[in-house]
Amino acid sequence: MKRFAFLSALMASPAFADQQGYYGYGHMDGYGYGIGMMFGPVLWLIVIGLIIAGVIWMVRRPEPASASGKSSGALAELDLRFARGEIDADDYAARKKLLTAS
Repeated sequence: MKRFAFLSALMASPAFADQQGYYGYGHMDGYGYGIGMMFGPVLWLIVIGLIIAGVIWMVRRPEPASASGKSSGALAELDLRFARGEIDADDYAARKKLLTAS
C-alpha cells in the first residue's frame, strides 16, 4: 500500500509544480503557437512536391544506353545486309554516312 501511495504521489508531482494554472503552456507566455506554426504544413507540401517531382523525373528521363543502342543496332543491321550482298558498296557507304551523322 505504501508503494502505491508513493507512486501516485510521484506521478502527480508535476501538477504541483504548476504555479500559474496552465500546466504545459508556460513556455509560450500565453501567445499560442505563433506564426511559426503556419510553416509546418507549407514545409511538408514542399517536401512532398519534391518527392513527386523526383519520381516523375526518374520515370521520364531518357536512358543514354537505349539511344545509342538504336543507332548501333541499325549499323549492325546495315553491316549484315552488306555482308549478305543485299546492298552494294555505294548504297552501304551512303546509308552508313546517314546513320553516323545523327
